[in-house]
Amino acid sequence: MKFREFEHDVLPRILIPLLGGLFVVCALHSTARATPTDRADSFIVSAADGYGVNECIKDRADCAKIVADAWCEAHGHSGAKSFGRADDVTGAIQKTAIRETPSKVISENDVFISCGN
Repeated sequence: MKFREFEHDVLPRILIPLLGGLFVVCALHSTARATPTDRADSFIVSAADGYGVNECIKDRADCAKIVADAWCEAHGHSGAKSFGRADDVTGAIQKTAIRETPSKVISENDVFISCGN
């Protein structure tokens, strides 16, 4: 077999599938890297639950950030992204984030805490 025969017969049979596979691997690698890893969870904390976090967060006291961060860390997150009165932002929170029954009415003393990783 001469080089010219190898170049026209064998090389395309090897090179084209090899390059195609390399292209697929590169595409999958870039897609996997582009997926977001920062996942946020939002919680509605009822005043009736007895946790005591509502007083600091509802009034935006000095302890609000500390309490919200502690809540998030207790639930497996790094810290609080945002927090405040629940009746101010309940339209912005996804319904899947509310862990109580959907028919529960949010009172003016309830607070929300949005945590991130």
